Amino acid sequence: MRSLTIAASLLIGLAASSASAETKNPGTFVFLWTDDVQSFDPAYIANTPSSYGVLNVYSRLLNYKGSEISEFVPAISTEVPSLENGLIKQGADGSVTYTFPIRKGVRTHKVGVKGADGKLTWEYFDSLTDAQKSSVEPGHGEITAEDVRYSFLRAILMGQSWMSNAITEVITAGKYPDIAKWVEAEGGGAKIKEASPDVLRKVYDQLASQITVEGDKVTLKLPKSFPATLGVVALPFGASIVDKEWVASVGGWDGSGDTWIKYYRPELSADPLFAQENGSGPFMLEDWNRTERRITLKRFNNYFMGPASLERVVMRTVPEWTTRRLQLLSGDADFVTTPVEFLDELSKTEGVKVVDGLPKVFGRGLFFAWPVDDADNPAIGSGKLDGAGIPPDFFADIDVRKGFNYAQNYDALLKQVLLGKTVQSRGPSVRGIMGYRPDSPIYTYNPAKAAEHFKKAFGGKLWETGFTLTAYVQEGTPQGTAALSALQQGLQRINPKFKLKIQSLPWASISDKLNNRAKPASPLTYMGWGPDYSDPGGPLGAASYYLSPTGLVGGMVGQGYRDLMTEKFKPLLDEAWASNDPAVREPIYAKLQEMSHEYATTQFLWEDFGYIVTRSNIDGFVNNMILYGAWDFSTIKKAN
Repeated sequence: MRSLTIAASLLIGLAASSASAETKNPGTFVFLWTDDVQSFDPAYIANTPSSYGVLNVYSRLLNYKGSEISEFVPAISTEVPSLENGLIKQGADGSVTYTFPIRKGVRTHKVGVKGADGKLTWEYFDSLTDAQKSSVEPGHGEITAEDVRYSFLRAILMGQSWMSNAITEVITAGKYPDIAKWVEAEGGGAKIKEASPDVLRKVYDQLASQITVEGDKVTLKLPKSFPATLGVVALPFGASIVDKEWVASVGGWDGSGDTWIKYYRPELSADPLFAQENGSGPFMLEDWNRTERRITLKRFNNYFMGPASLERVVMRTVPEWTTRRLQLLSGDADFVTTPVEFLDELSKTEGVKVVDGLPKVFGRGLFFAWPVDDADNPAIGSGKLDGAGIPPDFFADIDVRKGFNYAQNYDALLKQVLLGKTVQSRGPSVRGIMGYRPDSPIYTYNPAKAAEHFKKAFGGKLWETGFTLTAYVQEGTPQGTAALSALQQGLQRINPKFKLKIQSLPWASISDKLNNRAKPASPLTYMGWGPDYSDPGGPLGAASYYLSPTGLVGGMVGQGYRDLMTEKFKPLLDEAWASNDPAVREPIYAKLQEMSHEYATTQFLWEDFGYIVTRSNIDGFVNNMILYGAWDFSTIKKAN
């Protein structure tokens, strides 16, 4: 899923200034934002706003270690699997197993209580008397190894969320991106809704044989290495653990291999876990008023890691900045989503705390594409190297790419546009991701070096004739426009014949120029991309996004770029991904980072950053980049 000049520890507990108003709503954290939660079903959701609900009401096998995005701590699993502790094992056939010992005594918010009449009802565990606790039906409201297995199977078989589908990629080691493709492969190409019961059962049996239970342990068996496995199972999406018996009791899948297709990709309103939950996390869903766009979470006092400090969290969607601002200043709100232009003012306001420069897991850059579409394409002008345009393969010349990289004034952008809040990107991997090294080479503004490369480009013809091209930036992104303007000025100072035009467009229009076509229409585009888990490799990793010929970036910037990735980068990507040993993998990814500079694959600009604005008596926010800033409310404290 998600950098800067901040303290080494990202557990934010800054000294609180005296508030301008007395503490209101003690024990309750009022959170005003502009987003919405889509669903409370972990197997359904795929976006960061929805993860706020699931992250706080459900638990996972592992948690991220504070702000670290590649280190984990036990949660429902009592240990973090590793090669050293023997819980990760490599088979002679190339397969890899991950074993998770399951913690005992993990209660869910509601448990199944058998009454005197023999009927079972689901009651809140916090409210039970000792006598009622003795009547809890075994397995109904206590997370077991079977519940873990069921949760993974359900997320995969539901096929709804691309974040849940990441678990499918784990289990198949990247062979299938989702259950539908698996069924198609086994069924001779038949679509999943048309597949025979025999094919559906066969796929289920294959899947079930790879997620097994022995006593209190769950084992995932992968046909080959997928080193990002631990990162995926720590994410607050399909890897969140549900109680099998409760899900079946509210109309969800019963766990049968013959019935799962009935629950494949349900409509949101038909999903029984859409607006109710029975997780084992630190908070319970007390109320969700969708008309008023308000969610209330209540503390779960029997949370297995200990009760949270807060009694309640109230999340309200408030689109109007004026309303959010007034409630922050009055103390009626404890956190508000804030436009960046108001940060300086609020940082000087009594009773308000601004924590700025929080790192994110993705970078921003200018992306070179080649060859580009030459059919009526205004971005390349004449389509020739005649001063009035560029040829479609303009950026295939490495001296052109290096010239552009040396023509950018990175320091000016960092100091004047980004106000020193972040650092220059050193390649596809940002700080915190394997392969990042603070001494990896970067480009600097060097007109002489730029001129040297431009004079070599196209056998010297480029310097004599000049060029004209159009670069695209999403409208409403002033930092991206500033980056292109700085490049535009740098190029003209180097050679007045170098003409860069800048056009702002809606993202949908830019996307259309990059996607769903054999050749992209944009030769130079301002964008930003980040990984969906903390590993640099694999289908959704940081390095793969940029450097794999089948990665997201490669899919948008042309066959010439993909050919370069295939020849120079893919062999090393494959070598790193084949190993589960970080000591083997890290230097390979560091080398790939250096090669990104050597081949000038992209103009890497800066690592993105974020910020939060709260009342000054709020502490404990942990910024984890791979969770894209989602709030774990269990760590938050509100002083009276």
